[in-house]
Formats: sequence, C-alpha cells, structure tokens
Amino acid sequence: MDRRAFLVALTPFVAGCFGGQRSQPTATSTETPEPTPTETPEPTPTETPEPTATPEPEASPEAAQHIDNAQDRLTESVYVYTGGVTDDLLSVTAETEEFRARDVLLRLDRVQRAIAAAEADATTDEQRATIASLDSMQRFLTLATDAQSWLIDGHDALTEAYTHLDERDLSDAEADIESVETAAEEVSEPMTTIEEEMAPENASVTDAVDADEYETKVTQLSDETEILEALGDDAADIREGLTLIDEARDDADDDREEEAADTADRAYELLSDVEDRLDERVSDLPGRADAFEDVADDLLDLASSAATTAEVVYDNNS
Repeated sequence: MDRRAFLVALTPFVAGCFGGQRSQPTATSTETPEPTPTETPEPTPTETPEPTATPEPEASPEAAQHIDNAQDRLTESVYVYTGGVTDDLLSVTAETEEFRARDVLLRLDRVQRAIAAAEADATTDEQRATIASLDSMQRFLTLATDAQSWLIDGHDALTEAYTHLDERDLSDAEADIESVETAAEEVSEPMTTIEEEMAPENASVTDAVDADEYETKVTQLSDETEILEALGDDAADIREGLTLIDEARDDADDDREEEAADTADRAYELLSDVEDRLDERVSDLPGRADAFEDVADDLLDLASSAATTAEVVYDNNS
C-alpha cells in the first residue's frame, strides 16, 4: 500500500482519539514577595565655593593729579587767609585790620573745583578717603573765613561803640551796638557748624594745617564769639545807663528833683552791675580772646566813671 495515502487516511482517526484527552495545566500557588524597603540616600552636602575676591582697581593717575592740585590750592588758601606772610591761622584775630575774605573764598572755590574733578576720576577707596578729607578742610576754611569776617566786623563796631559812648554820642553808639549784635548773631551759624560737624583729623590731608593748630583755631574763634556777644550786651547796658543819666539831669533842670534822684539811682544800679560784670570778664577773659582785651578794659573804665556820675546826680537831687 502507498504509505503516503495511508497516512492521509489515518489522520482523521488520530485527531479524534487524542482530541478528547487534552491535558489541563495544574495551578501552582505563587506567593507575592514582600517589597524590599528602599533607603533614601542622605543628600551629599554641597560646599559653597568661597567668593573670588575682586582685585582692588589701580589708583587713577588723573584723580591723583587732581588731588595734588586740590592740596596745593588748599595751602595757597591758608596763606591768603593769613595775609600771605605766614601759614599760621592763629595769627588772624578779631582785631586783624586787613582780612581779605573775598580772596580766600575765591581760592577755596578753586579747591572745590579740583575736588570735584578728583571725585569724578577716583577709582580706589584710598583716593576717595583723601578726597573726603580735602572736602572737609575746604568746608572748614570756608566757614572759618565767614566767622572771621563777622568777628572782625563785630570788633570794629564794638570799638566804635565805645568811642561814641565815651563822647556821649548815644545815637551813633546805638547804631554801632546794633552792628555788634548783628555780627554776634551771624557768626554763631558758621561756628555751630564748625563745632558740631567738623573733625580735626581731616587736617592731616594738608601740610598747611595740623590737627593741633586746627583745634586751637576753633577755640580762638569760639572764645572770640563768646566775648563779642557778652561785650555787646555790656555796651548796650552802658548806653542805657548813660541815657538814664541824661534823663535825670533833664528832670533836675526842670526842678523835678525827686524824679531826677530816682532815675539817677536806676542808672547807678545798672552801671554798677555792668562794672562788676566787666571787671569779672577782664579778670577771666577766655584764653584765645586776647583781641578783645583792650576794648573790654575801655568799657570797664567807662562803666565805672558813668556809675560815679550817676551817683553824683543822685546825691545832688536826693
């Protein structure tokens, strides 16, 4: 028999015999494994890198030149302040006859311009610190020039007031005393700024003025300001006393003896009080107010003689 044909014929039977006996898979129980805990790794610390230092810029040669110019002009200003013959600020006092304030201020304006130019070109902290000190000294000399001018004006007016009081020209004396009061008021503003806002350490920026001279100059200006105001008040009281003496004499001329005695007594009390104050001032004049010593002595003598005159008028009418 043909083998191929036999296999073909056999195939349906084989398929039927094995088709009913299909094997079933056996279920195997499988356990789900517990999850393994996962540890969170500790973060690795990150080091912050040190900031890279910024190198200091080089000093500006342009600023250095402007600083030199400002220092030179500041020295020139000091010489002009002192009259061009010395660099000693203390040589100028309230009784200095020739003080060229305008010339000083013009020089200081040139200093300020050099400072402004240096400021614009400065590149280092050292340059800026030097510029700040120069600016402070320029400001100090500007304020000192203002104060010095008013003190000189006040001293001149006080001297004129004494002369007119001594000559019994009470009208002109009144105008002089008002000028003294104006000078005393005006000088107080720059002096307050100098004393409260300025620092002697800045003087080291120039060779023209050292810290000791700076402080002594401030003391001189302060002492002169104090005595100018005090002597102005004394001069005003002397004038008032002399006015009362004139009124007492007029009362006496009009045969009003009682009124004359009363007015003369008031004049004596006022003038005696001024005499005592002036005597104390002259004995204890502020250390740097020597410029006012002569006029203070003159006013003391005038108060004393006027008090004597008032006493005589009183005695003649009492």
